[in-house]
Amino acid sequence: MRNRLVLSTAFLGLFLMIACEKVIEIPLNDADRQIVVEGVGRNFLGESYVLLSRSGSVYDDGGFEVLSGAIVKVVDKDGIETIFTEDPLQAGKYISPTFQVTPNNKYTLNVNVEGLEITAESTSKTVPTLDSLTFIKQFGGFGPTPGDTSYLLFYNFVDNVDEDNFYRVSAWVNGVADENFYIGDDALGNGQLASAPLFATSIKSKDTVFVELLSMDEASYKYLLTLSSNLSAGPFSASPANPVSNMSQGLGYYSTYMIDTMSIIIP
Repeated sequence: MRNRLVLSTAFLGLFLMIACEKVIEIPLNDADRQIVVEGVGRNFLGESYVLLSRSGSVYDDGGFEVLSGAIVKVVDKDGIETIFTEDPLQAGKYISPTFQVTPNNKYTLNVNVEGLEITAESTSKTVPTLDSLTFIKQFGGFGPTPGDTSYLLFYNFVDNVDEDNFYRVSAWVNGVADENFYIGDDALGNGQLASAPLFATSIKSKDTVFVELLSMDEASYKYLLTLSSNLSAGPFSASPANPVSNMSQGLGYYSTYMIDTMSIIIP
């Protein structure tokens, strides 16, 4: 699982985004190889999935071994069970074309693989609502492409005052997924206007930018936050610990997202 995690210390509209940028593989303790679960539930039909693999040594460049033949199911708070079957086009990925996450629901993931039963729980929030995407023009010397004219894009929304919220933001530029993603919470701005920039995303004139605002539960946020702490650790930091997982055993996470989307074409 390779990605660039951005937690930015931008405080705009009383919304705190904590962030730093680095590109490395997920750091894991160099212990016995373990089963890794990446479970993602989304509020769009057929877009949820579960990835199963086995971790390698932190010093092993061989990557992850995918795991086939598992029994994967998700059960909601009302006992409605959905079976996820292995994608015939991608080994180790389990999907259900009829499943979608609903607001304020509790989901239990159950994975049976190689004689092990792995479970995790995630609670969905309400659907967030993007208010607008705005931008400012930059004339070199700042941002991901210093010296070039670029655009700094801001996502704007009003936080839900009735719940504690934890957010993730992802972007695509001209249909290509940005390697950066952004996380934050509403600890200092509950119920207020939130406005923060995609400060590490390279955007130019005529680009089409598609943005997802994802609301998640606290367990998912803690996983990403501890992962980011490992990614930003310096050479003299303590040995990295595995990111805080909500899995009963093994590594990884299960998160149910409520998502709103918006796009903009830069002039």
